[in-house]
Amino acid sequence: MDKDLINSVPAKHSRLFRKAPETEGFYKTLYLDQIEVFNLGFAAKRRPGGKICRTCANFHLSTSKNIDKDEDVKVGKKLEDSFEEFFQFVLDKECAGATIERADLENMHNPDFLIKYNKKSIMWMELKVIFRPFINISKKADRSYECYSHSLTLDHGKKLNKQKELVASNNIGENNCIYVYWYDLPCIKGIFWMPSTQVYRHQKSQVDYQRKIVDGDRNKQGGVRGAVNKIYLPLHEMNDFYSILSVIKAKM
Repeated sequence: MDKDLINSVPAKHSRLFRKAPETEGFYKTLYLDQIEVFNLGFAAKRRPGGKICRTCANFHLSTSKNIDKDEDVKVGKKLEDSFEEFFQFVLDKECAGATIERADLENMHNPDFLIKYNKKSIMWMELKVIFRPFINISKKADRSYECYSHSLTLDHGKKLNKQKELVASNNIGENNCIYVYWYDLPCIKGIFWMPSTQVYRHQKSQVDYQRKIVDGDRNKQGGVRGAVNKIYLPLHEMNDFYSILSVIKAKM
């Protein structure tokens, strides 16, 4: 991983982009082992506790969040470039002939990436990158949520509604679009995804949460320029990374 990219991420935790001895165990206990019981209606398991949770909570609760829109755009571009490079590497190995490219450099409401095969558009992907857990989500948003399981944040408002309209249009179609999360918390790490149809069901059913307005949210005129209303997608309804490739292969 590029050191400049690592250093550019604000409020980064010490395990960012770094596999730890416990990583595989957390992936199993916090994700794989809970998918079936979650789908049966049980709440997510309480966060595991212990040293990692204490360190994570102490770090993120003591590190105040602030917004620098210009810097966020720069960091976001670097992360998207890194993801695109990695995803093309995987496609070359697993789905020969498929390519990933920016979906739209002009209309920024469109999904971020487009997968093509033989010049045919077969899948659109909206990428979200989450490195900061919402430690107090069970207290602030919903008692059934846990920081590791429901920090898959999605901005709720005009941008999402506009994107939904574009995805539903004939040139994309909801069945051809997925929301991809690059998730790197101190405990659980991975790339997960959810079909757009499922994302929009959560948009309808969830009561959105308005996060605290912080430094950098307001423009010079005092208006809020960033998205502060959020919904939180559940980790246990997310699909794993390699299943994306199965969907792509089916569309090739």
